[in-house]
Amino acid sequence: MKQLFTYILLLLAFISCSEDNGQQYTISGNIGNADEKLYLFGTDSRYEKLDSAKSNRDGFFKFTVKADTVMPLALITPDGRLITLYAEPGIDATLQKDSTMQCGYTVIGGKLQSLHDSISRRLDACGSNSERMAEIDRFIEKYPVSEVNTEIMRRYMVETPSPDNNHIRNRISKLGGILQDNDFFLVTKKRIDKRNSNTLHRIFPHFSYTTHEGKKIELSTYNGKYTLITFWAAWDTVGRNEIKKLETISNTVKSKNFAVLNISLDHDTLQWKQFVEADSIVGDNACEPRSWNCELVNNFNISSLPYSILLSPYQRIVLFGADLNEMGQYIDSLATKHDKELERKEKEKKKKNKSKKQR
Repeated sequence: MKQLFTYILLLLAFISCSEDNGQQYTISGNIGNADEKLYLFGTDSRYEKLDSAKSNRDGFFKFTVKADTVMPLALITPDGRLITLYAEPGIDATLQKDSTMQCGYTVIGGKLQSLHDSISRRLDACGSNSERMAEIDRFIEKYPVSEVNTEIMRRYMVETPSPDNNHIRNRISKLGGILQDNDFFLVTKKRIDKRNSNTLHRIFPHFSYTTHEGKKIELSTYNGKYTLITFWAAWDTVGRNEIKKLETISNTVKSKNFAVLNISLDHDTLQWKQFVEADSIVGDNACEPRSWNCELVNNFNISSLPYSILLSPYQRIVLFGADLNEMGQYIDSLATKHDKELERKEKEKKKKNKSKKQR
């Protein structure tokens, strides 16, 4: 009986040990130097501790944390590099040097970790910000509820020298509903909404240009019309493809009180004009000779192309940082409502004039 009791205790201990191992995440590796300190901390409320560990005389280090669910962590190396980790239960991950990663390291172990490192390589290899945004869009479309979105948007969109708040808000709206409730996105949206309240409904600044056809245009040219203004450049491959979507928008909006103005930031005006004429870009097309240094660009803190702004018939800003893929139906509904209001006022005016004559 005593022997049976001993076996039961050993079995329970084995089961308990197995369960504990299944709820743990381990990250280890070799940083090459002995007695160097590394730090590990959580990037949200799921892991609020700050742990530290020293490498041994062979440069080897190891962290083990309890992981009941996936937790986003950050590892700081002795030389100050910050490495994103996804602590998945039951995973033994390994830190390895990797020149294809901007941080200089990759982490082997875990599905989310592999997904994060893969998209990070592609984003770091992008030649322009517009290419990077297009890559992020493709990732969101394929993985709308992946926690990896939090880190890539934090690093490549939010925590940048000149964050484009409207592009950030636009992409947050494309995430799955569960992910939108993440504390990081809730705080980010709150900050953006505060800034947007100072931009929306402002009167658009005055401008004066000559189109590629030699027509002079200025802000007053578009009085009484919903006007979609898009900043772009012929040298930007992504922007060139996006600007062609204006034809679909123009065909969708049935109102005569709708106009399109495209302002190019090209230095090479000949290249711009050739592209506009060859592809028959919809709307009025003008080139801003000061490019990124012009007042309009600075006024709206434009840092990536294309960038669209929608004006009301009274030249007030209705929407900015707009996604051209989603603009057609939205503008059509606004313009149709405006047309009906104009018709109503015109009928009332005629009715009043008729009443006056009858008197």
